Amino acid sequence: MQITATDGKPGCPGRLFARHPVAPTLMGFAVVEVKAEASESDQLPYDLVATVEPDGTGKLVVTSLVAEQVDGGPPIQRGELAKISVEPFIRFVAAETVMRHEGNEVGLPGPPDEFWDRVEKNGLTDADLHDLARAYRWVRLQEGKPTAMIAEELGLSTATVKRWVGRAVAAGYLTQSERTK
Repeated sequence: MQITATDGKPGCPGRLFARHPVAPTLMGFAVVEVKAEASESDQLPYDLVATVEPDGTGKLVVTSLVAEQVDGGPPIQRGELAKISVEPFIRFVAAETVMRHEGNEVGLPGPPDEFWDRVEKNGLTDADLHDLARAYRWVRLQEGKPTAMIAEELGLSTATVKRWVGRAVAAGYLTQSERTK
């Protein structure tokens, strides 16, 4: 996959130029076009161009998907279109264009790698609330099911993660609106 346009301009000028809010503390582009060529994938029957945008609720969504038949490839058919997943486009845009901006800090949007190991060994503590909020926001941006994904990753029940996410909201690391679908 490759980014072919950002905010209506050809190509991607680089991560640090992304200044559009996509979620609290996360900045990206208002619009990103991504091209995936059938020749680069053994799963795609067509060349695809997806338009990915923040939806205003802290999630990235595909707002347009254009399929084009490739030379020697099958014609565009309903059954083949139904097999195409938009999640790889969303994850690609998130990974390639979204940065975390907190105060004067600019960095990767997810929690630090040691967060996962620390929580797996010691369980969640109040000191982990900031990183839990970062993980929740990062997963939500891409997946839409952050509580379940985090619970699975940490080997905890969803009820436990929900309780701790509530504490992160109470501490001001997440907003209540981020917890809604």
